[in-house]
Amino acid sequence: MDNMYGFEFKYSFEELPNGLTKFRSPNDNSSLTLKYLAKGPDFSTVSNALEEATFINHITGKPFIRTSVLYRQILLNAIIQIEFPDNERLSTIVVDSNSINSMNYSLAKMVCKNWLRGVL
Repeated sequence: MDNMYGFEFKYSFEELPNGLTKFRSPNDNSSLTLKYLAKGPDFSTVSNALEEATFINHITGKPFIRTSVLYRQILLNAIIQIEFPDNERLSTIVVDSNSINSMNYSLAKMVCKNWLRGVL
């Protein structure tokens, strides 16, 4: 595929008593590396994601962005796969509709924010 780039950033996580995993920005000693493969910036990807996520308030007439919809659009249209090379308990995620529906929101948010910082 053309226009594909590798991105990476640091993260930390915590196992919660209910068995769920909480992802966070890194702290001092517990930072791990997360790598992901994504499409580079192009007008149509960014424009379509913003178009789907933007909503016009019918009372004020002002637009606002629904961040969860924006993150979903970025994941669907720009992120190809997510890898956790430092963490043997987490496997590689191939990003598709099914994996997005079961993805931890904090993880999705961190990946999308990192992609936005990298491409804009």
